[in-house]
Amino acid sequence: MDVAPITLIVDTEAGVLVREIPNASPLRDDIARGVAAEEATHDAAALWGLPDFVYDAQIRRVGVGSREIGDCLLLVGGLGVVVQVKSRNVSTSDEEKERRWIEKKAAQGLDQANGTIRQLKRAPASMTNGRNRTVEIDGNAVRWLIAVVIDHPDVPAGIIPDLGKSQSEAVVVLRGDWEFLFEQLKSTYAVARYFERVAGEPMELGQEPIRYFKLANADHEASPEPVHPKLLTPNSRQLSSPLLPLLPAASEDRMAHLLVRSIFEDIATHGLTQVSETMRLRVLAELDRFPVSDRGAEVGRYLLEALGAVVKAPSTTTEWRLRSAVGSTEGERVAHLCFGACSKFSDLHLERFSWWVQLRHSEIQQVMALGATLNTVGVLLTPRTDGERPWDTTMVAAFGDLGLTKRDLSAYRSFWGNRSSPGKVIE
Repeated sequence: MDVAPITLIVDTEAGVLVREIPNASPLRDDIARGVAAEEATHDAAALWGLPDFVYDAQIRRVGVGSREIGDCLLLVGGLGVVVQVKSRNVSTSDEEKERRWIEKKAAQGLDQANGTIRQLKRAPASMTNGRNRTVEIDGNAVRWLIAVVIDHPDVPAGIIPDLGKSQSEAVVVLRGDWEFLFEQLKSTYAVARYFERVAGEPMELGQEPIRYFKLANADHEASPEPVHPKLLTPNSRQLSSPLLPLLPAASEDRMAHLLVRSIFEDIATHGLTQVSETMRLRVLAELDRFPVSDRGAEVGRYLLEALGAVVKAPSTTTEWRLRSAVGSTEGERVAHLCFGACSKFSDLHLERFSWWVQLRHSEIQQVMALGATLNTVGVLLTPRTDGERPWDTTMVAAFGDLGLTKRDLSAYRSFWGNRSSPGKVIE
C-alpha cells in the first residue's frame, strides 16, 4: 500500500518551517524483502554517514552452533549501535494482526541485539566495514546502544514498542525514520548521538521525525553554553550551533559541505600509508564529531576561501591560511580541529604544519587543563596544478600529552607565534 509522505509544520523563532518527510526508499525486488531491507538500512548509513563506521553482520561459532552478530553495526569512536532489521514480507488488512507482528518482531530484535552485545563483550570480534577493511572490535571498550529498524508497508497507528525489557539503551524506529535521520544529519556520529539522546524513551512508530524537530527546535532556542574564557583571544570568536539542525545538513553551503566530505574521503581512501587502520578510524571519528551545523559554514567555507587565496600567492613566497576550532565535548574528551591551506607542498612545509598542530594542541591543553583528554586533528590542503586532483590533503593527529619540552614549544612558537597570532602567514 502506498502511504503519503508526512508533511510537518514547525514553528521556530525564525518563522514557520515546512518539511515533507518522504517514505522509506524502494527496495530491490530481485532478492528476498528481508535481505533487501537489511541492505537498504546498511546503504543509507554508508551513503549519508561514512562506510568506515558501518560493519556487516558476522556469524560467530558458539559451542556446537552459531550466532549472527547483528544485522549490521555502527561504530564511531567509543559509541556503537547494534542494528536489527525486521521486515514484513506480506502484510494483511487486519490491523490487530499487523500490530501483534510488529510488537513481536520489535521484542525479538531487542533480544537478539542484547545477545549480540553480550557476545561482543565476551570476546573481541574481527568485523568488516563498508570499505571492506577488517577491524578488531573490543566490545568492552564501546558504549553500546540498540536500534531495531522495522520495515513494514503500512504500520497501524498507536504502536509504542516496549523498551523496558531491554538490557541496553534502545530505540525502535521505522526504516523511513532511519533514512530520514541519516539524510538530515549526514553524520554517523550525529545519528548515533541522537539515538543515545532518545534511547529508552518509547515513541509511537512513525512519529520519530516529530520528536526530532521538537528536540531540534529546543536546541535552537536554548542559551549557548559559556566558553572557557581563556580560549578567547583578540582573533577568536564564539559560535553557538544547535546539536540538531532544523534544515538538512548541506542544504546550505552545499559546495562547502562537499569539500569537507571530500576531505573525509581523502583520509579514508588515499595515502596515509604509515597510519594504522585503527588510527585512521580514530581520526575519522574525531572529524565526524565536529558539529554538522558548522562543517559547511565554518570549516568548508573557510577552506574554500583559503584555497582561493593561496593559489594566487607568488611563486617566490609561501602563503598559509590557518584556523583552529574547539568543538564538541564528550564526557571529558574535547574535539579540536585545526585546518587550513598552504600555497606550497614539500616535506619542509608538512613539517611546519605538524609544528603548528602540535603547538596549538599543547596551548589548548594548557589553557583548559585537559591533561590527556584533548584530541586534535589537523587538515591541510595544498593546491595542485597537474589536473589530476584540485588539491592534496595532509592530516596530522595529536592525542593526549605529546611530551613536548619547553625548547620544542619555543621553537614552534618562534615560527608560528602564539594563539593570538593572525591566521594568515606569508613567508
